[in-house]
Amino acid sequence: MVSLDSTNYYFTPFIILLTLMLTLPIAALFYVGREYILRALTSPLFISSLAITLLGALIAALLDLALGLPTAYALSRNLLPRGLSDVVSDVLLSPMTIPHTVVGLSLLILTSPISPIPIIRRLPLVDTMWGLVAAYFVVSAPIAIGSMKQVIDGVDVVYEELALTMGLTRWGAFTKVVIPMVRRDLVTSYLLAWSRSVSEFGSIAILAYYVMAPPLINYAYPIPILVWYEYEVYGLAPALGYASASLLISIITLVVMGLISRGRVRMPMIKP
Repeated sequence: MVSLDSTNYYFTPFIILLTLMLTLPIAALFYVGREYILRALTSPLFISSLAITLLGALIAALLDLALGLPTAYALSRNLLPRGLSDVVSDVLLSPMTIPHTVVGLSLLILTSPISPIPIIRRLPLVDTMWGLVAAYFVVSAPIAIGSMKQVIDGVDVVYEELALTMGLTRWGAFTKVVIPMVRRDLVTSYLLAWSRSVSEFGSIAILAYYVMAPPLINYAYPIPILVWYEYEVYGLAPALGYASASLLISIITLVVMGLISRGRVRMPMIKP
């Protein structure tokens, strides 16, 4: 039944104002940078930067999924000892509240000669693909875990209890019952983690300002670093092209995420 409450329209100005505040900067960037987009998209420098950025985010998001999904399930179903779930949740979400430059500095110290953990002092994280992945992983994992936990919270436990009564283990119920039920939402969680990684700047500015990944790529900046470098060294015009091109890719990703979350793009069935 349609509501006849005239106060429904009181929310419209807030929606319009917020929409303008969020979209006007993007529209302005596209308008000013439109003539530079094609040049940026065909630039070898941008292509190599795009390749390492997308690849690093792809690997980091896969790690988020592989490690975060079982963790999110355990937290959702209170499988940890009493009182420990809340502590673990707070710890896992803490990178969201820490400045990301601090995250980058922490990872740098962890693998430096002054690291308090000798066994990982020699890990090749500085200016390497693995360093880029490590930084992406730390900043995106809280978002992935939080998203997946919220999804699993919405799954009725009766299905798992039925599976347990039929002889499945808890791990079996998780892999054969829960995961197939939430497969589409897991894709959305993965894309959220991937998108967060792609947009990261603070931590990689310290840990992976540029990436050396021979023989594929000898030297390349991640895209956010590339935009910043071009602006600092060459000025606004070169940075506009790279910024507009990266923004276009981000918007395409957002559209794909929306289509998947609404079920308009069908994902293949995961067989138990």
